[in-house]
Amino acid sequence: MMNGNLKNAPHLKAQSNAPFSEIIALIGSEAWEAWGSGENKGKGIEWGLIKSSFKLEDYDKPLILGTKELAKVDNLRLTQENTDLIRFCVFGELAEAQKSAVLLNVAINSGVNKVIFCDSLGQQTDDCSDYVARLRADEEAQQRAAEHAKLAEVADAPKTTPYIEYREVNNIKGLFFIKPKLDEKTGEILREEQQWICSNVDLIGQGKNEQGEYYYLFQWKNPDERESRLEAVHLADFGTEAGWKQLKGKGLKMTQGQGLIGKLTEYFHNLSMNTQCNYKITKLAGWQNGAYLLPSGEMIGEPTRPIFFTEKSGADLGYTVSGTLESWQREIANNVKGNPSMMIGVAVALAAPMLAILGKDSFGVHLFAESSKGKSTTLHIANSIYGNPDKLKLSWSTTAVGIKNEATARNDGFITLDEIGQAKDVKNLEAIAYDLFNETGKLQGKKEGGNREINRWKVSALSTGEKDLETQLRLQGSKVHAGQLVRLLNIPLEEAKELHQFNNNKAHADHLNEMVLEHFGAVGREWISYLSEHKEEVRETYKTIRKKWLDLASNMSGQVQRVAGDRFAILETALQMAKNLTLWSEEDNGQAMMKNFLNWKEDFGENSREETSIIDGLINWLLINESSFIEYPADPNAKTPLKIAGVRVLADEAKNEKEYYFIYPKVFKEAIDGFSAKMALNILFNAGIVKKPQKTESGYEFMFKIPKKMLGKTPRAYKITPFLDDDNNQEAE
Repeated sequence: MMNGNLKNAPHLKAQSNAPFSEIIALIGSEAWEAWGSGENKGKGIEWGLIKSSFKLEDYDKPLILGTKELAKVDNLRLTQENTDLIRFCVFGELAEAQKSAVLLNVAINSGVNKVIFCDSLGQQTDDCSDYVARLRADEEAQQRAAEHAKLAEVADAPKTTPYIEYREVNNIKGLFFIKPKLDEKTGEILREEQQWICSNVDLIGQGKNEQGEYYYLFQWKNPDERESRLEAVHLADFGTEAGWKQLKGKGLKMTQGQGLIGKLTEYFHNLSMNTQCNYKITKLAGWQNGAYLLPSGEMIGEPTRPIFFTEKSGADLGYTVSGTLESWQREIANNVKGNPSMMIGVAVALAAPMLAILGKDSFGVHLFAESSKGKSTTLHIANSIYGNPDKLKLSWSTTAVGIKNEATARNDGFITLDEIGQAKDVKNLEAIAYDLFNETGKLQGKKEGGNREINRWKVSALSTGEKDLETQLRLQGSKVHAGQLVRLLNIPLEEAKELHQFNNNKAHADHLNEMVLEHFGAVGREWISYLSEHKEEVRETYKTIRKKWLDLASNMSGQVQRVAGDRFAILETALQMAKNLTLWSEEDNGQAMMKNFLNWKEDFGENSREETSIIDGLINWLLINESSFIEYPADPNAKTPLKIAGVRVLADEAKNEKEYYFIYPKVFKEAIDGFSAKMALNILFNAGIVKKPQKTESGYEFMFKIPKKMLGKTPRAYKITPFLDDDNNQEAE
């Protein structure tokens, strides 16, 4: 593929020709200045930063493509025979036509696999590897690129019509509008009018979001910042006051002249014709293009295509690192070991990025206990997985809308909600407890027509409080739904018993609360990196562990089986897969999850929550409303109830008949407190509480006719025996 007629680009001979070698190139109008000149040749400050960024030696030299070389780049050899990767670090101006010419050269005259463009600090801005591969395979694409590249050959030709370019005038740098003044007879340029428009800013790419809406990606460097800024502007806003205001708000300085701003808009629209649409624009953190995006915008792993994250978390400053994995293991994990409640907090945090890999729904764990039992400490430990606990924690005292927005920003991530008792507004409490795990926001319309993008997320959540969710809802006058209790599992919190080297619980908790503020963030990044490379192993491990949990819960209700096979199996999978990070043994992990499951089951019960709620609710209602029933045999001194609910048939010891009730259908619906009558009747019948006639009528399967001797008439009613016995459910009349 090497063309023998090409001339070597500057410093090409100094580049390694070893297999899979890499070349660092300085490119652009200021490439030679970056390298250094005169006595400072090879000692330029910018080159020093690049050397540091890529850990190069003092004797290493970059390939250099300045303005002169770019004008004749099609005649230059840019790589060695065995070069596998070339990085172009841009200094000053690099026209799109010049860039096209370079990429065409690399595609035709080399076997390079990876072609990366970087900014002046060595930070990647554009991966052109796929584009180069397509050029090699497509002759028509080569022809189009060659036509565009021809523009590079005349990049230095005098321009006789107005244009925009980067310049430095009287120590002012940026994009200037240049208007040449010509001699009317000769056409010679006599002088130029130069008007500053804005700071130096590059259009480095285009992108689309999940809805197919387009964006421009702009990059520039503010004087007071070490790293370059990258900002995405919606194409609908670009060229409007809203679009420019967005860029100015991020530090880009601009003139106020509307005419010049219009010229700048045209300038970038023209550049966009030859700018790749290579970015994915997303408001979702989490797994994106093969990498993991933290809510702060930090990327873990290399995405298959560039990503721009539009909406950081409200707690994005908390996603930082302090200490190391080893220090977190020593100071925190080692002192958490053997304490089931603290360990399940860690498990919930670790489970967050696994949910998408396993294709499982969002869920959470609510740990409840009286004060000073370690709730806040457990929450801090869990948050230390991903960042600074003080800055990551959220409270139940927020709004449901705020929590759902935060869930979107923390997609595939972890949320903590401290102290459920702080949720003063019962509507927010209900909405957070239920909607957080629905994984979608509300559908809302736009003023201009159509609908807004729906917020979506997948999270795991850890909550704490002095009371369980069900009690808290009832205290605030709301009814709990069974779905809430299998999405947010209520587990009694156990105070730490394994205190390790500490004499008491306070000393143990004080140490952990202090250490989580010094050692955080490292383990979460290690965990996500591990998951990205072991996704299939995660799935296989989960299948094995899930079978164990389903076998354990095989004789329990469907709801309990679901919690065991989905929730607890996921939590144990997280701990077992992360055992090399926590240094907890498989036995420790299994025992901790089993202890938490037993504590949850004791609180929830082995039956479904609907079964328990319907049975307990009906019996309690009957006990409270006994006076609303007419007794049989009748008591001549008894007063007739104002509101008759049915007939209470008293026990007859002589005939060995126990007490039972006939309850009118309308009253029965009141007694089951909003549950479906059909579901309630089936549950109560299976429990032996509701009886069935031996001969049933269509539409009246559970109804008896009350004997005429009891009321003087025969209305239909349900027959209830609230005191369970061993009699057969099928009662003959």
